[in-house]
Amino acid sequence: MLKFLSVVMAATIALAASPVMAETGSTAPKKAAKSSAKKAETKKKATKKTEDADEADADVTGSTVTEYDCAGGAKITVFRNPTDPENVALRWGNKITRMKRIQTESGAERLEHPKRGLVFIGIPAKAMLLDSKHGRQLANECKSAEQMSQG
Repeated sequence: MLKFLSVVMAATIALAASPVMAETGSTAPKKAAKSSAKKAETKKKATKKTEDADEADADVTGSTVTEYDCAGGAKITVFRNPTDPENVALRWGNKITRMKRIQTESGAERLEHPKRGLVFIGIPAKAMLLDSKHGRQLANECKSAEQMSQG
């Protein structure tokens, strides 16, 4: 009798731990786990593709080039594609980085590359380049030839 009660208690505990199997008698949790794992893997692959696209060399062919001279002798070059406003690249040092255009309420031009931490902000009077990962300015008081001629 004691053995029978032990078996019944063990079965009750097992059923309580798996309510889906207790109600349906199926292996749904196993299928759900496999489905969740497959979805996570698909999401991981999509994220990897996006990161690879962000890291790919920017195509500056046919771009309009704006060069900025900054305080301290720093230089920034921005490449804008006239037919695709979302296709923007920025040269800082010897590296050309594909940037993502971020909409602003103020009308300022804001370009970002979150993985590298680059943030370019352009207003009519000047531009600046920030390092958001380290919370510092990389270049300030940057002006294009057009901005310099306006005063």
